[in-house]
Amino acid sequence: MENQEKNSESERPINLAHAFCSLILPGWGQLLQKRTGEAIGFFVLFIVSGFFPALIVGNLYLSRFAYQPLWIHLLHLSLFVGLFFLFMLAVFWAVLDAARKPKIKQEEKPSVTQGSRFTLIELLVVISIIGMLIGLLLPAVPSSRETARRMRCSDNMKAIVLAFHSYYDEYGHFPPAYTVDEDGKPLHSWRVLILPYIEQTALYKEIRLDEPWDSEHNSQFHSEVLPIFRCPSNGKAMQMPPNCVYSVIDGAEAAFFGSQTRSKPEEKILSETIFLVERKTPINWMDTSQEMSFETACQGINFNDEGISSYHPGGVNCAFGDGSVRFLESTTLRKMLTFNAKE
Repeated sequence: MENQEKNSESERPINLAHAFCSLILPGWGQLLQKRTGEAIGFFVLFIVSGFFPALIVGNLYLSRFAYQPLWIHLLHLSLFVGLFFLFMLAVFWAVLDAARKPKIKQEEKPSVTQGSRFTLIELLVVISIIGMLIGLLLPAVPSSRETARRMRCSDNMKAIVLAFHSYYDEYGHFPPAYTVDEDGKPLHSWRVLILPYIEQTALYKEIRLDEPWDSEHNSQFHSEVLPIFRCPSNGKAMQMPPNCVYSVIDGAEAAFFGSQTRSKPEEKILSETIFLVERKTPINWMDTSQEMSFETACQGINFNDEGISSYHPGGVNCAFGDGSVRFLESTTLRKMLTFNAKE
């Protein structure tokens, strides 16, 4: 009679809903305690209970910090969720398999087949965890690289604006967008004028300032590689020439206007006025005819490859007159591009 009752208990069907619910905390904890001991089981249970929420928060933080586009967010999240459910399914399978096994008397030893079967399930759990971690970390690698490139681009722009101020300290005004000869014909751009302030004095002395930028003598410098004028995220700028992707805004309302020079306004005006922007289409660093016009810049961010644009996901770096660099995603630009003390 007793044997029949035991057999009936062992053959009783398992409630899958209850087994799945027990997986969340008690079932997972009991399985760990059975395999590793009570202390280690509770410790691992504590780690796992906060593991997945931490991964989700970390994933969202890294994605936002790297300014990934929407499709990268969705792909990353889909991969993470898929691997997460694969892990949950593997663990649920392990708990269910352990619950289905008949009780073994103390004097009996498990067979080799049973031991290898359970080891295979554990291996599947480990593979699921490793796959989930790979799915989480791989998208973050290119994101961190892009973040580093954007920071180097920002450092370049900040150094250029600081060179504007060094030029101002020596001449009493900011450099013009370009210089002209007696007949009003353009000679050299602002990039040539700031060479002594970006550690390029030797190159500056070799250029003939009284000849146009494209004269026979000055043309030999068109292929010069100046990293400070190149954005690491812009693949086109890594070729030569052209290889310059930074431009001032040229216009009567802007901080630069042809061969005219600007005096330094109030500090508040400097901190609110854009002096330098990025552009996707590179130009020759000595060219005086390709500066960005005020109206082109006012079209907006990433509206025109020859306007304010970049290959940074989600926005563009803009340097202001006080030397600060801000990453702008979308905003009204006309006011920030206007160099007017009354505003």
